[in-house]
Amino acid sequence: MAVSRNSRIYCGVFGCKTFYSTNENISFHLFPKENESKVLRINKMGKEELVDRHCAWAMNLKMGKESLKKTQLRVCSLHFTENDFMPSGINTRRKRLKPTAIPSKNLPMSTVPLLFQKRRRSPKKRDLPKKSSNENNSCEVSTSVEIPEKHFESTCSQDTSDIDEDDSHETIRELYEKIDVSTQVTSGDLMVPFISLINSPKHLNTMTGIPSFNLLNKIEELYRLEFPDKRFHNISYKERIVMVFMKFKQDLSFIVLSILFKNVSPESCRTIYASIIPSLAMLLNSVIYWPSKQEISSNIPYCFEKFNKTRVVIDCTEISLQKPKCLTCRIKTYSNYKSTFTLKFLIGISPGGLITYISKPYGGRASDKTIFEQSGLIGMMERFDGIMVDKGFLIDDLCLEKQIDLIRPPFLKNKIQFSKAEALLNKDIASARVHIERINQRIKSFKIFQSKFSWSHNYLAYDIMIIICGMCNLSSPIFASDKFNVPI
Repeated sequence: MAVSRNSRIYCGVFGCKTFYSTNENISFHLFPKENESKVLRINKMGKEELVDRHCAWAMNLKMGKESLKKTQLRVCSLHFTENDFMPSGINTRRKRLKPTAIPSKNLPMSTVPLLFQKRRRSPKKRDLPKKSSNENNSCEVSTSVEIPEKHFESTCSQDTSDIDEDDSHETIRELYEKIDVSTQVTSGDLMVPFISLINSPKHLNTMTGIPSFNLLNKIEELYRLEFPDKRFHNISYKERIVMVFMKFKQDLSFIVLSILFKNVSPESCRTIYASIIPSLAMLLNSVIYWPSKQEISSNIPYCFEKFNKTRVVIDCTEISLQKPKCLTCRIKTYSNYKSTFTLKFLIGISPGGLITYISKPYGGRASDKTIFEQSGLIGMMERFDGIMVDKGFLIDDLCLEKQIDLIRPPFLKNKIQFSKAEALLNKDIASARVHIERINQRIKSFKIFQSKFSWSHNYLAYDIMIIICGMCNLSSPIFASDKFNVPI
């Protein structure tokens, strides 16, 4: 292919040396303008997201702000597949890209050429560390070996003609190793990992919500086994897990986390946070399971003696959400009950106090009945099972159809007051249902659900709820051992 080096039309991709030529097989296409159109792009998590076409081109071609400032920036056809072009007609000779085309071939590995490696400074030119006036701020370690003068005399007095070259090198090396060596270490060179400061179960539970070091070590062991590292990380498995749980428990910003974990930047903390959550959710999802009838009946506490057919106690919990940018999302997530934007989860617990069901997140606008219908929870129950709910669940017709016993506090309706039987029933149901409120309180003890949840992380909300509910199941039980009919 004849290439014209004097042409002003060339490919703007780093490393591509294609210039304009008379060859019809290569065409040049202008860089799309900002906010011109949106395309689907697969992100680092493997999920499709709708982004600006201008940004998608810049990210795939690894172009920085300086490169994008150029006018009439062009990309050659060598960076596109055949499917990216519109079918050519009879009279059309010029190739045209589809409106959704994104560069996917011959992509650059970097935008900065690595011309040479950084050379290490000569030892003579290195600056020695300054000695501090305070002796406590620096410590000096010195190792010295005295070499007898006789050894030097005997060595130097030998005839050089009788010593081979290899022997002389070996002798010099031995003498060099015996020369006085002193090493100076300043206090700034000693970095204490933040995780070493968490030295008691109380501190661990306060900072992360993990009740014991044994549980933390087990989570680290399973994570290391199931999700081994494919690249180098500045911090260990345990530090990454502790970082994520500290974000859950204390809702610290990524800048604060980067200060506590000194080897990582805020952006690295954000990346670790987004990448490790799905893996932890897969590990802790097995802790939240649907127990059998026999297991539930053998662990019935005293407060459920009058409702021994109860299979699950359900309630909806809401977490505050940042105001979405999309108008449709605002409508779906606005809660009239909370008077703000929320995400809504359906939580189910067994009579024994274990979390057995978590629904997908719904917008705050969804009613309790709608969430129950779409969750599919009723399909997991058997005939004549009991389900305990509050007055917000108007699911009488669904339970009647599936022959499920609905346990719900009575409505006052047009009555002035409850009858004696209704008042006693209301008291018994309240004493049994109060424990799901205790579970919700444990979930909300993680401050990430107390403050407004980030809208940019809404896709992680379900996985975070799985992890936190899993930790609630692995923590101390809701009921003491003397609250059951039989010892557990």
